[in-house]
Amino acid sequence: MPDPRRILLAVLAAAAFAGSSAQADAPAGNALSVGYGITFWAIPFGHTRYEGTVTPANYSAKMHFETSGVISLFWKSKIDATVNGGIGPHTITPVLYDSYSQDRDKPVQRVKVTFDKPVPETLAEPAYNTTKYPVTDEQKKGTLDPMSAITAILSGVKVTDNNPCGTGVQVFDGRRRYDVSFTYKKDEHVELKNGPFNGTAHLCQIHYKQIAGYKQKIIKEGKSLPDMFVDFAEVPAPHTPNKHYLVAVKLWAPMTLGTVTATLDELKVDGAPPRA
Repeated sequence: MPDPRRILLAVLAAAAFAGSSAQADAPAGNALSVGYGITFWAIPFGHTRYEGTVTPANYSAKMHFETSGVISLFWKSKIDATVNGGIGPHTITPVLYDSYSQDRDKPVQRVKVTFDKPVPETLAEPAYNTTKYPVTDEQKKGTLDPMSAITAILSGVKVTDNNPCGTGVQVFDGRRRYDVSFTYKKDEHVELKNGPFNGTAHLCQIHYKQIAGYKQKIIKEGKSLPDMFVDFAEVPAPHTPNKHYLVAVKLWAPMTLGTVTATLDELKVDGAPPRA
């Protein structure tokens, strides 16, 4: 049976947490806050939140994910991460990614990846074996951490005329190297019941490709990932490089026993709902 929590984490990594802000001497930027309620078979089991600020030249962000409800009796997990770096209309360059995660009553795992080096450097506390599933220096070059990958998608730096969802990101998270890409399907109307969005969104299919490192234990060995989809909405943000954010309104992965879904339940730009 596929593990819905792992499917969800792959979906969120593909798309898309108090408050990050631009430095006082930096250019004006737009702060973004988005939150997602997570369900499997319509049963709530977690929530994730991203908060960050993107200026014409820099970005900083933080994320929080935590299981909740009856699911937390069986799978208790919490993740906190921060990142900062430089950004432009079509470029993003992380400097430092720092994350803390904990499953059940296991020790807190810290993973810090420093990117302003010829090759990204990883610090893991406690240390883990990096030789069992190696990632070569060449595979690490030109990559983004998971938080910078989310910021790249949100800020639209990978968007092209032919693909309003973006061409995708190449990710190194300190353990594994993978690619996330998107195929644009169509524009469609999306209305969230009692939610923060009602309007047109870009429907896209998400593709995940493992390159090297620790394997994602998402489903049984040898089985294919389920199809994964996302609705992206363009949200005005005049002080970002591309003058808008590309926010995932809904992400989902249909499975045999039900659908894993992450639905937008909070959307604010500079502390207020965006103007229609």
